[in-house]
Amino acid sequence: MARSREEWWSTVAEQREWLTFGLTYAEQPFEVFVAALTDLERQFAREARSPAERLHLKRLTALDVVDEAFGQSRPWKDFGPWLRRVKRLGFPALWNRFHISTIYVQSLPRFPEQAEDAFAMLADTERRVRRLPKHRHSRQQMLDGIEYARQVAARHGIHPA
Repeated sequence: MARSREEWWSTVAEQREWLTFGLTYAEQPFEVFVAALTDLERQFAREARSPAERLHLKRLTALDVVDEAFGQSRPWKDFGPWLRRVKRLGFPALWNRFHISTIYVQSLPRFPEQAEDAFAMLADTERRVRRLPKHRHSRQQMLDGIEYARQVAARHGIHPA
């Protein structure tokens, strides 16, 4: 009997979680992390039933790699290409856009020449967050996170233009 798509996506999420947890816990180099995630993406892409599912798998990989590049304090040559890929592929949810834009701004001490782009992305995210209904708890959480990202950058003398 074939698995339902919900079961398949659950398997995708579980295997990605275990892989990222294992690689992070084992303190693997960034290159190993990227290779393992892209291999897993290719494995699941073969089972994907539509271009939309393959696109979502690519988005998830790019999001995880940018997150890991931030976690490992990687330079722009590792962070930048994956960030551009995330932007090109699009964000699956506002929460993902919020997360990536805040870590981008918090990473600016390593590549301050990217400040204009990072603050523009953060401002766009803030506009989107402010459109959420005020009663949503996540709205205030995201606004607080955006303010924190600005504070981190300001501590290093980096301010929006």
